[in-house]
Amino acid sequence: MIALQDLQCQADQAEGFYKALKKQETDYLSEISLLKKEVDVLTKTSALLKHLLNIMVNDEITKMADLITYGLKTIFEDQSLTFVPKIIKKNEKMHIELKTENDGIEGDYESFGGSVAVIESFLMRILCILKKKMARLLVLDETFAAVGEEYIANTSKLVSQLSHKIGIDTLLVTHNKDFINFSDNVYRVKESPNGLQIEKIK
Repeated sequence: MIALQDLQCQADQAEGFYKALKKQETDYLSEISLLKKEVDVLTKTSALLKHLLNIMVNDEITKMADLITYGLKTIFEDQSLTFVPKIIKKNEKMHIELKTENDGIEGDYESFGGSVAVIESFLMRILCILKKKMARLLVLDETFAAVGEEYIANTSKLVSQLSHKIGIDTLLVTHNKDFINFSDNVYRVKESPNGLQIEKIK
């Protein structure tokens, strides 16, 4: 009789362990199922965020390309210049390659004496000021010295037009008098017996 009671006790214990293990298995399967759902949600969220990021980057690059191309076409009316930025991936990192084309042909444009690069740099600085919400003051110290005489009038028009359109103050330091006609205020720094003086011309 005692032996039978021991066997019954052991059987009860085994059944208890079995039930505990089954419950543990059910709990683990439930947790695994929840984790799978979380992984699925995170994977889809990651894909969505990458997609949105690509849209945002492409949108910003398109705006940059449009503004710089507009500036190039405004100044170099006799050319067919286009600013062409491209997104490329290297080693899982995103890079932006900047190119300028003339009639669809990429070139270095040395014949312009660096003026194309100067105009592009000027327009990128404006984009940075707007994007970073910096103080709306752009100081240009002999920035357009490389721009040929035949393009000065168009450059002046572009600087004036952009300054008014986006509400940015531009201080241009230059020796070129052709900029005077397109400026709101003109000052001249001249030497005098008492040192340098600033004289308002316009």
